[in-house]
Amino acid sequence: MRISQLDLIKYGKFTDETLRFPSAGHDFHVIVGPNEAGKSTIRTAVSELLFGMKLQTPLDFLHATPDLRIGGVLEGSAGALAFHRARGRSSLRTPADDKLPDDYLAAVLDGATREFFEQMFGLDHGRLVDGGRSILDASDKLGQVLFESAAGVGTLGPVREELEARASELWAPRRSGSAFAQAETAFNDAVGELKAVQVRTRDWVDRKEARDAIEQEIEHARVEQRRLEALRSKLERVRRLAPYLKELTIREAELAELGTVVELPPTAYADLLKAQGDLAAEQKVLEERRADLLAKRQARDAIDPDNEALALEGDIEALDRLRAACMNHAQDLLLLGADVERHLSAAGAAAAQLGWPTDEASLRAALPTALSLKTVANLLRDHGALHQALAGARESLDERTQELAQAREQLARLSIVDVPEVLRAALADAQGFRGSVQRELTLERDIAGAERALADALDALGQWRKPVDALRALDVPSAGRLGALLNEASERASAAAAARDARDGAQEEYERLELQEKHFAETHKVVTTAEVLAARARRDGAWGDIRDGEVDLATGAQAVDDAIRLADELVDAQLGATQAAATLQSLRQQVESARAVLKRRQAVTDERERELAAHRDAWSELATTAGVPGMPLAAMGDWLAKRDAVFAAQLELDRLSRELAAIRDARTGAEAALRSALRLVSRGGDADGLAALIAIAETFVQSAEKTLAQKDSLEDRAREAERGCATARLRAGHAKAAYDAWQAQWRDALADAKLSANAVTLAAAEGALGLANAVADALADADAPRNRIAAIRAELAALEAGARRLAEALEPEWLASGDWLEVARRLTIRVAAARETARAIDRADDAIRQADGKVADAAAAVAGADARIQPLLQLAGVASIDAALPLADRSDRQRQLRQAVEAAKEALVRDGDGLSQSAIEAEVAEQDIADVPAHLEAVKQSLDDVGKRLNALAQQQVVAQQAFGAIDGQGNAAVAEAKRQEALAAMGDAAEQYLEAATASRLLKWATDRYRDQKQGPMLRRAGEIFAGLTLGEFARLTVDTERTPPALYARRTKGTSVEVAGLSEGTRDQLFLALRIAALELQLASRAALPFVADDLFINFDDARAKAGLEALRDLSTRTQVLFLTHHDHLLPLVRDVFGAQVNVVGLHREAAAA
Repeated sequence: MRISQLDLIKYGKFTDETLRFPSAGHDFHVIVGPNEAGKSTIRTAVSELLFGMKLQTPLDFLHATPDLRIGGVLEGSAGALAFHRARGRSSLRTPADDKLPDDYLAAVLDGATREFFEQMFGLDHGRLVDGGRSILDASDKLGQVLFESAAGVGTLGPVREELEARASELWAPRRSGSAFAQAETAFNDAVGELKAVQVRTRDWVDRKEARDAIEQEIEHARVEQRRLEALRSKLERVRRLAPYLKELTIREAELAELGTVVELPPTAYADLLKAQGDLAAEQKVLEERRADLLAKRQARDAIDPDNEALALEGDIEALDRLRAACMNHAQDLLLLGADVERHLSAAGAAAAQLGWPTDEASLRAALPTALSLKTVANLLRDHGALHQALAGARESLDERTQELAQAREQLARLSIVDVPEVLRAALADAQGFRGSVQRELTLERDIAGAERALADALDALGQWRKPVDALRALDVPSAGRLGALLNEASERASAAAAARDARDGAQEEYERLELQEKHFAETHKVVTTAEVLAARARRDGAWGDIRDGEVDLATGAQAVDDAIRLADELVDAQLGATQAAATLQSLRQQVESARAVLKRRQAVTDERERELAAHRDAWSELATTAGVPGMPLAAMGDWLAKRDAVFAAQLELDRLSRELAAIRDARTGAEAALRSALRLVSRGGDADGLAALIAIAETFVQSAEKTLAQKDSLEDRAREAERGCATARLRAGHAKAAYDAWQAQWRDALADAKLSANAVTLAAAEGALGLANAVADALADADAPRNRIAAIRAELAALEAGARRLAEALEPEWLASGDWLEVARRLTIRVAAARETARAIDRADDAIRQADGKVADAAAAVAGADARIQPLLQLAGVASIDAALPLADRSDRQRQLRQAVEAAKEALVRDGDGLSQSAIEAEVAEQDIADVPAHLEAVKQSLDDVGKRLNALAQQQVVAQQAFGAIDGQGNAAVAEAKRQEALAAMGDAAEQYLEAATASRLLKWATDRYRDQKQGPMLRRAGEIFAGLTLGEFARLTVDTERTPPALYARRTKGTSVEVAGLSEGTRDQLFLALRIAALELQLASRAALPFVADDLFINFDDARAKAGLEALRDLSTRTQVLFLTHHDHLLPLVRDVFGAQVNVVGLHREAAAA
């Protein structure tokens, strides 16, 4: 899969940007640009195009996060896929923004993930440096993957560690927490419990009778406890309820004595007293507020309003404002008249200097217009620029004329020499071989190195060394056939090893069980059924001899007693050792089973050994037939790789020889062609060597081209001078016409402004213009105070008319004074007094309304208080509060007596323990109240004694129950036996799982080591070839020391010495890591679909020679997958074109200019 087009629609700094990567034989593309041009953004875009955008992104600084979008076109075996990638769910879209399924790219990605792509198909300078450090110990995940040939073997390490941990959890020496140890502990506990639960019948009967006797005593004590509790409750009830019963009798008698009572509310007495006080208070308030209302009405009638002044209030206020404006008008008139005279004097003085009339009327008639004066001023300002332009145009015309004459004179003195095209072509060809001598020397050294490498490769074949042609003719197994043989050998060896391990495990299990049976039989005296039957037979025989008379009673009695005692002892021993007998029988069965398993596994082991030997014999015959007799199968793959190295070394030697011969032939032809071309121009006849001929030819061509360039420059100067003369001549004409037009306008403007007589020169014209402007300004300044004088006189007239009209209406006697400002002031004072009188009347009216409202409120309060008490008076059947008060007091007394009676009855019900009142009265009557406390204390003491006795009996019951429960038939023996069997089964399961886990871990380690040995060679061989190219032949190959833990990587110099990775320089370690990465990637591409490889500034610390070597390594990689090379070093572009040709695709990026 490859990317043919990357669309940065809205992404980072890019907007609607498209990068195209056309397909080529070497699928290599350079993306070059300065820092901050967007290379890192493009690297991120490639990853997010294939696998989706991350949740958090720093690329939303220009476009909003939801608007980010990229697109692209992928090319694969199934054709081209065009799509877009957006934010959020369903990020795959068509270019028309239709949703695509999430697995749309599954076929082209071939199961790759973002982490795998960025780890395997992405490399930048930082990761290159980190990788150089990591391969020192192959510690990180990437180093491990590279070290183990990128074949996925590294993922089996955690699996083996889990197997080892599982085996350690199941069993380990001196580890009490393992599963087997825990099962063994459970087994020992079950055996101890089984021994503890055995009991005799007599013990069971005694303990049961003891438990039953204690339970009977407990029952008798509880009956006595219940009797005492009933007596205590009765005495407590009498002591508690006697006072309530007496209170009930007294209160019922008092209630009967009270007789008939009018029932009033509980608050009636208090309400009557409160209503009596409220009525008195409200009546007093009503009388006070009526007196206050009368006083306020009398005060209002005493105020007299000024209605005439209030009717003219608006006119008087306007007159007062006019009065304030005219306060200083008399003084202002004097000052303004003086200003008018001063301005007219200045205008007359300036007019006299110009010869104009000095009186105001004549002067205003003779004054020119403002437009005329402005025109004269503008023409004076333009004169300097027009005069300077005319002088500059004439000077420029003279300079251009002199330049044209000089250029024509130099052209006439110059001579031209032509260079033949044959010479140019021959020189261009020869320049390509300028460094051919050095290249030939380098190729000679390379040929010598290739010959040494071929010899070393042949030496590496060991005893099976042959000539190259003979090696090619060998009929060796193919790689697939060899792999199948190795796999078969590995499988047979694994099967044999597994069979041996299984046999050894069965042997160990058999020996362990046999030893356990022996030890158990020695430590436990087990009586079998056969021994019991034999003892009984001896007993019956001895008794039969006495019964039959063969032995007399005195002689045979002792033998019979001994036989009976032995038989009873054996029976008792057999009954007490039933568990031990069962265990011994189980052990013997396990021994027999283990013996059978051992026999089967020995047979399997013998069969696997025969199969392995047959396979090795077959390989020996095949190796002899292939011409490599005695070759071990495990070494065949490495020997074939070394044979391939011989073929590669021979091919390299042939290629270098052909290249050297081609370069020499081409150099000789170029030298002959250049010498022949130089003879045409009478040069190079005595030169020796290609370098001298190239120098002569370059000197001749450069001289001719310099002369031709001088001619072209002089002709350009002449043409430029001719154009300059024409332009300068045109500019001079335009300047002269503009100056003549100004002079005509100047004369007309002076005449229109009436300044012709005074403007003899430009300086005089400027002075006359200033005087004329001064006259106009002075006359304009005199108009302003005149207008102000007219306005003041109009305001004084308006003041007089208004004051006269208002005084006639209100106070006619004020007209005689004639001081209208004073008249206006008096009118203002009168209207202010009238307004104050009107406000006083409003305040008095408001006070009367408030007092009237308060009187109404007081009357309503009196009526309300009387209305609130009337229902209570009607209920009592009286008309006054004084008559109702005694009735309310009798009602309250009756209510209190009833509440006391109810409280006493409620106490009898609450504390009477459900007894009726009559029953309680009967109980109280039975007892002497004075003796009740003493009787109650005696009953409580008896209850305490019974309680203590019950506690003692309960403790005895617990002890008896525990003693009986320990032997009571609860199946404890069966439970203990089940626990023992369960522990045995757990021990067996743990042992079996341990064997499986330990065997699997050992087999996995063996298979992993063997797989690494098989796959490590091709990857390291390819990495060594790349590393040799990157170091310009300083190192020849890479080797691995597998005896170290972890394995160590060495670089072998061309001279034969080996250098450990730690001994390499930092830059060389970076190149080693790059070589390993490329080799691992090539190995990965052999089994998986290709993805684009993104390389970002890998050659920062490389010189030009090693950078070119790195590009050559990427060139080989670009034949297998697409390579996107990002860099900000544009000086690498010539090296890129040397390696990939001029047709290589270069994509340029540009940094945006900073905003001003």
